[in-house]
Amino acid sequence: MDNQIDKNELYEKNSMAGIDFVSSIVLIAFSLGIILWSLKMPRPGGWSSAPGLLPLFLGACILFMSLSMLISSIRNEGFSRLITKFQGFPLSQTISDTKKRRLLEITLLIALYIFGLLGRMPFELASFIYLVSTLSFFWRKGGWKKIILLSILVPLGMGALFKIVFVVIMPGGSIFDQLFYLKK
Repeated sequence: MDNQIDKNELYEKNSMAGIDFVSSIVLIAFSLGIILWSLKMPRPGGWSSAPGLLPLFLGACILFMSLSMLISSIRNEGFSRLITKFQGFPLSQTISDTKKRRLLEITLLIALYIFGLLGRMPFELASFIYLVSTLSFFWRKGGWKKIILLSILVPLGMGALFKIVFVVIMPGGSIFDQLFYLKK
């Protein structure tokens, strides 16, 4: 009985090696992005007060775990299993599958938000644009009034919480920075 369980575990581990290979590459790129982003953040009072210290630590942890997953995947022939799976991959059928198409759409919207909007404009404005586009794609039954209202209130609430309460520097600045500047 134990021998049968061991064979099942080995088969499952080997079949996941290709997925682990892709996942580890994506996570390595993500962690390197976090690390680079945190190193670019201002350090007003040195590293001990840097808002990028926690993201730097978390990025390094994700990088270490991702490298471990990549090594494990390579040992289990993950790359060759991945190539074998993609040789019979019907792209047109995947795009016609609603769940897979939605996954691709939300991934692209998140990438646009992180790499295209954040840091280039105030946090609240970037988040408003992201939420309007995401909710209009995936929550049409909510109606435009609800979509606009949520897209305004959520970024303003999050911006106020992080900027005023936690005194965190927001990527791209915050509209609250402008409001406080006008008071002075």
